[in-house]
Amino acid sequence: MREAMTEAEIHRLGVHIVREELQQEGWIVLTINVNPKVNPQIIARKNGTLGHVLVRTARHPNRGAVENDHVVRGCAAHAQRHNAHCYFAGLRVSHAESARLHDEKAMGIPFKGEGVLVAYAGLEELSPDGIMTARGI
Repeated sequence: MREAMTEAEIHRLGVHIVREELQQEGWIVLTINVNPKVNPQIIARKNGTLGHVLVRTARHPNRGAVENDHVVRGCAAHAQRHNAHCYFAGLRVSHAESARLHDEKAMGIPFKGEGVLVAYAGLEELSPDGIMTARGI
């Protein structure tokens, strides 16, 4: 019997995908926490830069987003206290077979053990004033 992925499983998947992307880009992952209520989810270092990464993953058609300005300000302040940069990684997960069939409604229900498509555009730097696209980090 098919079983849909839970929100926690979708979030965990997003965190692990971002971790793998960071490692491929030369980041050294120092810590990882898959609890969406603990910020940041990933702490990593690259070329002497310490990065704190908030990860949010959502089901199709949505993209993961930071819940509110309080979270952004809190993460940015925490990063600043540790001489780090604060980044955001927003992902969207879709059921792969439904995407192949162009079934928009079914794309939003990924199932355990079945293929998923992940949309992730890379890190965005967070500041207390908002989100800035981060390129070449």
